[in-house]
Amino acid sequence: MQIKVDCPQCGGKIIFDEEIEVVRCPYCSSTNQISGKSGLPRFMFPPRWSFEESRHRFSTLLSSKKSLRLREKGLHLVYGPYWRTKGMVFHWALGKKHSISKIGTRSWDDAKELKTKHFDFTFPAYREPDLGLDTLGVRPAAIPLQLFHHSRLSGTELVLSPEVSLQEAVDHSNNFLTFGFSDRNLKVELEDTQLVGEVYSLVYFPFWVLEVGANGQNSLLIIDGVANVVRKSIWEQDFAAYFRETASSKWASNFGDLRLIPFTCPVCGWDLPFTPDSKTHICPTCTRAWAEHRGSYQEVDYHLVGLPDEFDKPIHYMPFWDLKTHIRTSQGVLKTKSDLRKLIPALPTGKGRGNGSDSIRFLIPAFRIKNLKSLSKLAHIFCLSPPSQKLRAKENLKKEIFQGVSLAGQEAEQLAQVVLISMVPKYHRRARNLLKDSEFESGRPRLVYYPFYRKGIYLREANSNHAIQFATVVLNSHS
Repeated sequence: MQIKVDCPQCGGKIIFDEEIEVVRCPYCSSTNQISGKSGLPRFMFPPRWSFEESRHRFSTLLSSKKSLRLREKGLHLVYGPYWRTKGMVFHWALGKKHSISKIGTRSWDDAKELKTKHFDFTFPAYREPDLGLDTLGVRPAAIPLQLFHHSRLSGTELVLSPEVSLQEAVDHSNNFLTFGFSDRNLKVELEDTQLVGEVYSLVYFPFWVLEVGANGQNSLLIIDGVANVVRKSIWEQDFAAYFRETASSKWASNFGDLRLIPFTCPVCGWDLPFTPDSKTHICPTCTRAWAEHRGSYQEVDYHLVGLPDEFDKPIHYMPFWDLKTHIRTSQGVLKTKSDLRKLIPALPTGKGRGNGSDSIRFLIPAFRIKNLKSLSKLAHIFCLSPPSQKLRAKENLKKEIFQGVSLAGQEAEQLAQVVLISMVPKYHRRARNLLKDSEFESGRPRLVYYPFYRKGIYLREANSNHAIQFATVVLNSHS
């Protein structure tokens, strides 16, 4: 989805993708942080045609249908709210899978399958009246949207109130997360579905309602205001009766408006590095890290992993979330790597003592990876065999390249459960029973930057040589 906002400096129109966190005005070159994403943002589609153009085109259409003998009695613009749910779906299914060998014998073998997809789902947030459009389809992702605000309306439009609550929207969206994932050959014994990085928003969609008369009766044509096609015909009904006044939403106070704030370090005042898709920004002057939170900047604690001795290759510092975790199961709480071996027999245990060396820790990539299975695989490798965490000092950072943080800390915990199942052997039936109804209890996540270097088609971590294909990683535009 693309969003339009007004530059606070010059008033010019700025268009940016919804994943972007920092924007630069194409007219005055000012740089601003986008604020307000933590609330429930509201957007709107402008109608394709203006009121006068629509009236002219619809009148022409009616005059060409002489056999219907319809005449226009009124034209109204109605905005209907739609819930939009967006995120990444990770679905594990463990059980027995039916297979046929080359010689024709049939068997049920242990199986473990991960299915993923990008989730983008819309449905009406109003209950009535029926406007003939059950989903917005791909349009929120393909057509630039404007921020919804009453100042953008003329005052003559009818704006339907959202009647479906956020919790109802969450529950309804969850029913469609695994759509298309079914496998008739798999007898599922354990399944786990995680929607990671989910974002909920309201999108107001325009409908032209053309009131027509024939033989003393009024009827309505409901027209898609973007595609300009008739969605529904309501015969022997007038506008006032069909669009009864709806009650205002009791949870409207939860809505947030996106706005732009200066993109400068709140301590030293210097411009922060322009990393458009990053949620966290490291000031190269004072070396503090910042993240936008409710209209201001909040400091983020972070650590830098050092390089091996005599290492001279160009480095990209890639962010990971370090989660210290307890796993509550039906047979007790797993607190250490030794406990975790009940689920993962091949898991190495900590060699040292103290400093949490034997605690359960998950290292979750926080940077953007195009392929969701590659994201899960890299997290699996880092959690099974963590690289060295010998830290370096936070100094002389002006020439360092820090990749952006696209995954928030609270989202890393959801992904940790995906990674845990990836490490469990498919034949381990006891682990399946322990994982049922298990719960994660994580402390505050730490942001850790690991040094990676380019070698062939891979990016490799400098201390461990753990690798990910270079083409699957979305690097900052400045690098």
